[in-house]
Amino acid sequence: MADIQVLVGSTYGNASLIADDCTEQLKNLGHTALLLNEPTFGQVTKKLDVLLICTATIGQGEIPTNLMPLYCDLKDRSPDFSKVRFGLIALGDSSYESFAEGGKQMNELMHDLGAKPVGQALFIDSCETPDPDEAAAEWIDNWAKKL
Repeated sequence: MADIQVLVGSTYGNASLIADDCTEQLKNLGHTALLLNEPTFGQVTKKLDVLLICTATIGQGEIPTNLMPLYCDLKDRSPDFSKVRFGLIALGDSSYESFAEGGKQMNELMHDLGAKPVGQALFIDSCETPDPDEAAAEWIDNWAKKL
């Protein structure tokens, strides 16, 4: 079983709720999962195994305020994540030109740091997904099997 850190980027709470549900679901599947609502560089780089990033997008395609300091630290310090596996759940609204851009930026950063994706990222479009919790739960079931 994997040791998973769940990193949250949320402003209005939707990504936080989904991340919380995913953390509980991963625990129920036998994994160790720690939810980090205000993730720091020290927390993330201390125990490198599996990261699950669950983030919304704010403004004109920015990463939420609570995740931005970590994003900047990782980008500036470029730790070696070649042994890290990760998954991504990105929330957005396709009526905006910058649909899920916060998630796309985190995904690109993970690749730049050498992290290995586990399966395909989940992009939840609020315009097309009536039940984002259900979509995330189904994705987590499949994602966890690949760990």
